[in-house]
Amino acid sequence: MKEKNRRIIEKYNKKVYGSFNKKGFSVVIMSDDILIDNYHNGYPHIHPDREEIKTKTLNDTLTVVLRHLEKNKGINLSKLRKELII
Repeated sequence: MKEKNRRIIEKYNKKVYGSFNKKGFSVVIMSDDILIDNYHNGYPHIHPDREEIKTKTLNDTLTVVLRHLEKNKGINLSKLRKELII
């Protein structure tokens, strides 16, 4: 059985899923279909271009995403990318 921990946070009509297991973490923002993870490449990145982000843990990444969500009352992808990218 795979060991996995998941958190679901709902704000401003968005669902933010944060999960981690032994292989890494992921953050998914629905209904915007935004994926941030550190699977497969070994470094935290945002999809679709897999550009490296500055946060290294699930909690740090969730903090940035939730702060952005609160500040903008939603998701502005270009602003979120600027806040996350190194």
